[in-house]
Amino acid sequence: MICPHYVHCDAAVPTYLYGAAHKDGRTLASIRRQLGYFTPNSPGEQWRGAPDSSSLPVAPDAGPATPSRSKGVVAIGATAWVDNYNVPVHTADVAAAKRIARAVSERGGGLRSVQAMGLAHGEGVTEVACNLLDPARVGAEQVQERVRQLAAEQGLAVGEGYFTDFSQERTVELYMQSAEADASQQ
Repeated sequence: MICPHYVHCDAAVPTYLYGAAHKDGRTLASIRRQLGYFTPNSPGEQWRGAPDSSSLPVAPDAGPATPSRSKGVVAIGATAWVDNYNVPVHTADVAAAKRIARAVSERGGGLRSVQAMGLAHGEGVTEVACNLLDPARVGAEQVQERVRQLAAEQGLAVGEGYFTDFSQERTVELYMQSAEADASQQ
């Protein structure tokens, strides 16, 4: 397969494109769904590592058709900013976290521009892991409150949610601090 000019293919890793990087604009969630990312592949309702298959269920856009256990696959995309925000739910019941996630997500009739899934997170704790596709429209505070309400309806408590990376605002703030520091040194 010939690599797009912006994909480095020497690494020999199956590469999937999404968003504006893909000719049809497919979503990262659709790639993950096709690869089985949302289906547990280990004990305890958890997902670990590369797909357990000698060939991939959907052909990559670049690279080999077979993933290596040590390298897995890579997805490269161009999309608007997405915040990743997770809310711990104090229960070992993964099915309860999945019900909450479904009700929070736009796909399940919940908050607009929110994708969510319920996951095992550790001993006695699950979490609702969310992609906030338009954080200016629906932010972490709204997600936190909705997860809290839905969990309470099931007699469950939640912990304080957290960003899995810097929020858009924090990223801009850090960039501006760096730019100001660079300017003051010149």
